[in-house]
Amino acid sequence: MKRTLISLALLLFALVGGVNAQVLLRYGDGIGNGWGDGSIVVTPYVQFPESFVSPYAGNQITRVRIGLCQPATNVYVYIKNTPQDSKPLYRQKVGTLDAGWNDVVLDTPFDIAGTGSIAIGYKASFANKNGVGCSNVKFNDVNAKDADIVYFNSDNRWTATGTPLCIQAYVEGKAMPSDYLRISSLADITASYDASEVTFKGSVRNVGINAVSGYSLCYELDGEKSYLDIDRQVDVNEMDSFTITVPSTEKGTHLLKVMVNSVNGNTATYLTNDTAKATLTVLDPAFRRRVVCEEYTGLWCGWCPKGLVGLELMKEKYPFTFIPISAHGGDALEIKDSIHSYSTFIKSCSGAPLCNVNRRATGDPFADILMLYGMEQSVVNHVAYNVSAEWNEDSTAVNVTSDFFSDIDIPKPKYSIAYTITEDSITGYRQTNYYGGKSEEFYGWEKKEEITDDVVFNDLARGIYPSYAGELCRTEPMVANEHYTHSYNIPLPDNVRDRRNIKIVGQIIDSATGYIVNAMECKPVRKGTLGVCSVADDSNVRVCRTGEGCRISVEGVCHAEVYNATGVLVDSRQVEGTAVLRAPQRGLALVRVSKDGHVIKVFKLK
Repeated sequence: MKRTLISLALLLFALVGGVNAQVLLRYGDGIGNGWGDGSIVVTPYVQFPESFVSPYAGNQITRVRIGLCQPATNVYVYIKNTPQDSKPLYRQKVGTLDAGWNDVVLDTPFDIAGTGSIAIGYKASFANKNGVGCSNVKFNDVNAKDADIVYFNSDNRWTATGTPLCIQAYVEGKAMPSDYLRISSLADITASYDASEVTFKGSVRNVGINAVSGYSLCYELDGEKSYLDIDRQVDVNEMDSFTITVPSTEKGTHLLKVMVNSVNGNTATYLTNDTAKATLTVLDPAFRRRVVCEEYTGLWCGWCPKGLVGLELMKEKYPFTFIPISAHGGDALEIKDSIHSYSTFIKSCSGAPLCNVNRRATGDPFADILMLYGMEQSVVNHVAYNVSAEWNEDSTAVNVTSDFFSDIDIPKPKYSIAYTITEDSITGYRQTNYYGGKSEEFYGWEKKEEITDDVVFNDLARGIYPSYAGELCRTEPMVANEHYTHSYNIPLPDNVRDRRNIKIVGQIIDSATGYIVNAMECKPVRKGTLGVCSVADDSNVRVCRTGEGCRISVEGVCHAEVYNATGVLVDSRQVEGTAVLRAPQRGLALVRVSKDGHVIKVFKLK
């Protein structure tokens, strides 16, 4: 019994103490998918650079792990400095391998010199396609660029797989690194122009023989150092994810460097190896993405009140970037002019209420709208767009001008522009209301009649010009940062009740896909005046009324002051991003915007 206990103790010491501990050299993890044609002979390789393998100098590769999606025959294992070397440093005949992971024990352990890279591969014949095992998760190891390569034996050529190959190696010996973490991944970030902070995501892998109880990272953004302590256990060969949150900065591209500072309280040994880099790209405010939501609705539709609610909630939450357009069909509010109507959109709808966001995705205007908006805002936008509108002399038509440009060269654009006239504060129509008289609350609609005229319709489509598809405005190459314009004259539609309540929604459309690339909403002004705007823009600062008119939202970087019509200061605020200020209880509001002590614009809001 005593001898048995001693043997167990020695075994435990060996496993924990690290004499025989093994580290798995790898990029990709599990087998996710197969690669390759059928009836081929190929030799896939994974290359580990010198910085990856040098900490293991004096130790040995004892096993090679090969992941396959199909059985393979005539298998050989190779070790080289680079895949293209004519003579291998090590060669071993294996024979056949099964689908799944295969552990190949080397007949002679391979000594790691620590100088130069190591490429590990296998030659195999596959009867069926997709035999070479690859990982679904694309690796992002800082030293693993272009690590995967395959040689087609029959064609005498090399090719890249585009996905990480399932080739790994076990290393062991008496000179193994002990407290050793590698940064496995660090993702680049593109941040919105109005983001106050951004979060980088990365991961580390324990490639030493000691379990890690805690570690610290040192990171630099544009050369400014900070530290992050992480108190988590990371077992040998396992990974741990981390996040680094930093303040957003000015527009442009910025460099983040992350280094392993210490492991288990010990200063990191392989600082050069344990460093990763990522870029932070802060978008130019000019390229803010505004989302157009076209809603199909009708007075006859008992469930359509939820669309009215959903659009108002979104306007309240995103006053500068959400633009609703309500298109009625089959009722008295439907646009009768077929050329300038939304019939194309309505015919595509399976029912009402239904919304189409940027003409890219459809859904419920209440339940799905926030998700659809978020999807569109996650798309990086390369086209800046602004629209302005002026009344003609007798206010019978509106002259509209669009200005747009890109931050990248676009060799073959196919852009069209459409202008929608919408009207607010429409009353006197009876809306069917399936929420009326119900016990369940729904934003006050349960208190209204089942057919109610207690409704105010906003953002009501009165016409789209020159048509729903728009007018082709740019097919010639666009040069980065070069401005282009488009102008159009819109006669005031006969269905407009009060021209003071109209807005112009300009939309630039990619005619190749039909998607709305960007948009902007404005109110027509008299020529030569500041204008009365519900949403005003000076390209960098925007203001609008919100909260049923009792608040004023300001977006940008500026000092904002709100005055009533008699010049009395109501509220003031330093704005960095978005701020909400008090508005005069009634009447005109004046918003004075200044930067560095200089007034840049005065907005007039009804």
